[in-house]
Amino acid sequence: MSNAGTWPVADLDPVRRMRVLASALPSGAYAELRVDAPFERVWGYLADMERSIPDLIGFIRRFELRADGSAVATGLLGNRGRFAVELREGWCVMQDRFVVGGFAAVADGAGTLVAGCGAVRTAGIRKAAPLLFGERAVLRTLGKVRSHVEGPSRQ
Repeated sequence: MSNAGTWPVADLDPVRRMRVLASALPSGAYAELRVDAPFERVWGYLADMERSIPDLIGFIRRFELRADGSAVATGLLGNRGRFAVELREGWCVMQDRFVVGGFAAVADGAGTLVAGCGAVRTAGIRKAAPLLFGERAVLRTLGKVRSHVEGPSRQ
């Protein structure tokens, strides 16, 4: 007897997918926060990565998207990292050889549920990871998202 075609299918929204991704990353940090702004405004800000990433990540001075789906991040000291970027509605994951990070968002009534995760990929550097990618750091970053998009005059 074959079970082909009868397996249950789980369709996860972007926030739930982000939670799964964070749980699968060694030393992955995850946080989520409800923002009192419509999804379109929140995701419009996050998806404008050349603006939002330097706003949100204090040690990134510039983030340039490339036509091939990659990006180059320039740090405060001029150091550069090339990131693979997967960006689609409500979902963004960025990774280079040292770090993995991302954002997700879903509409939540009149507001938006925003999630973020981050992890260091290099085992020797993971001890410093809580400072950069710990749950508190991710929650602070999501708080910055909130401050950029809440309020009637924000675009």
